[in-house]
Amino acid sequence: MRFYKLFVAFLSLLSLASSPQVFSAEFPSILPEAVIAKYGMPDVVDSTEYDKPRPPLVTKFVTYKKENVRFVFFADAPVGSPPPYKKWKFLGGQDPRNNSVLKAEEIEKRMANRKQK
Repeated sequence: MRFYKLFVAFLSLLSLASSPQVFSAEFPSILPEAVIAKYGMPDVVDSTEYDKPRPPLVTKFVTYKKENVRFVFFADAPVGSPPPYKKWKFLGGQDPRNNSVLKAEEIEKRMANRKQK
């Protein structure tokens, strides 16, 4: 399981880093708590913050299985800092079925029925 999380984190960063539109203004700066407040409790919340060995870029995943959306965050802390991490920055959205990058419009479309009133 640890290898899988590291592999997914690596693929996430690789695919997101190769997509310049992901870092554009179309993705606002949001926190995991804001995603949960907007869409309700996710099916899975996972992170690499307590993995051994801990990867240099610590990631957190907030996954909504029915909607096939995974929100990916990275710890806003110096490399090598120990957990827990209080600040996280939004890296991008993915489809957990194939790790493809999702644009903001696609995330909103998939998550429309989950919005909290």
